Amino acid sequence: MINRIELKNKAKESLNNKYFESIKLLLTLFIISLGLEIIYALITHFTTLDSSNIYNIFTNVIELIITGTISFGYISFFLKISRDENVTSDELFSKADMLPLYIVSSILIGIFTFLGAIFFIIPGIIIAISLSQTFYILLDNPNMNIKEALLLSKKMMNGYKLEFFILKLSFLGWIILGIFTFGILYLWLIPYMNVTEANFYNEIKEIYNKKNLE
Repeated sequence: MINRIELKNKAKESLNNKYFESIKLLLTLFIISLGLEIIYALITHFTTLDSSNIYNIFTNVIELIITGTISFGYISFFLKISRDENVTSDELFSKADMLPLYIVSSILIGIFTFLGAIFFIIPGIIIAISLSQTFYILLDNPNMNIKEALLLSKKMMNGYKLEFFILKLSFLGWIILGIFTFGILYLWLIPYMNVTEANFYNEIKEIYNKKNLE
């Protein structure tokens, strides 16, 4: 049984003196996102690409590359905080070499989730939750192939899928409240959520490793 309150309290403790770096990271993401929106707006204004599929393909590819370049760095940042390691917002760009892993694993997770969703929504959600630890696993095991990481995530989440779902759901009230603060609350909430989820991974990883040593 995973203690959600304990995971959240530990996240708050780990984030002490780390919120400044967390906010810097989130503001960097905002600037990147804003920059992309400006570029897309200029392309749309000065060309006719928006009237064809070329524009959509172009924007999707660019977004995938940029997202893939920073996603592992983003996850690594909060994972390190959860382990009380020293880390700065520069971590965001530290895992750019893992771009191919991100693209392939994201596509596979998307395909498996879509196939599950075909047979009603719930199977798709279950599959997505089962594979939710894949990126953490690849960060801890960069030499592991994607198939092994997907299978390991599924094994680690065996018996913990409902607990993970409830953990995610427990932040819903804060997410809704953040809307009424014009997003300012999210500067506190997003790091809190991410470190809590990293704590969840650390917990089930430890449990899984102990079971396999017995």
